[in-house]
Amino acid sequence: MKKIFVLLVLFFFTAVTNASSYQVEIIIFEQLHQDPDGEIAQTGLKLPDFKNSINLAETNDGNDNAFKLLATGLYKLGGVYNELKFSRNYRPLLHMAWEQPALNESHARNVRIMKIENDSQTDIDPMIKIDGILRIRSAQFLHVDVDLFYFINPLSESLIQTYTGSDSTNTIQVDFAELKETRKMKLNELHYFDNPVFGLLLWVSRFNN
Repeated sequence: MKKIFVLLVLFFFTAVTNASSYQVEIIIFEQLHQDPDGEIAQTGLKLPDFKNSINLAETNDGNDNAFKLLATGLYKLGGVYNELKFSRNYRPLLHMAWEQPALNESHARNVRIMKIENDSQTDIDPMIKIDGILRIRSAQFLHVDVDLFYFINPLSESLIQTYTGSDSTNTIQVDFAELKETRKMKLNELHYFDNPVFGLLLWVSRFNN
């Protein structure tokens, strides 16, 4: 009987973590009345290695087709976005949502999160305001890893490449703030990550076809 119970538990967690996909939705915003209080740095900028990250802004060529940008009609945080948009204290910078598989620790993928200021197809070297990664991984519990960078003055994509990866040795001073956190979370809950400069709102739910 005990063995059957263990098998049922294992089946349940396998079904919870692998049977379906997630809808992930984020809003990144900046504080209009910033009180950095030591949060702004000029040195030590080291961006994650984006080589194996999912870039949702690109075509699916070379990316995992299981990660898909969603149309705005499927967004769940539209009301929250509007509250921020008309607030005197915050300004939304990025609102996006995507579908992704429920992956465990060993298979979870980083999704690159990037806000381009001069968002135009004619821009040869885009200027970037927000850059970083977000990773959702599932096991017995759901976890999220966040590592986002806010640049006081947007950086060109070519310059950002010099700060990417563990081998970066660039020493040019850049004003930036970093939001880095790992958190256990639940589905269908609004999670708030912030510092005195900028913040992230995150919602994860089961994706319904």
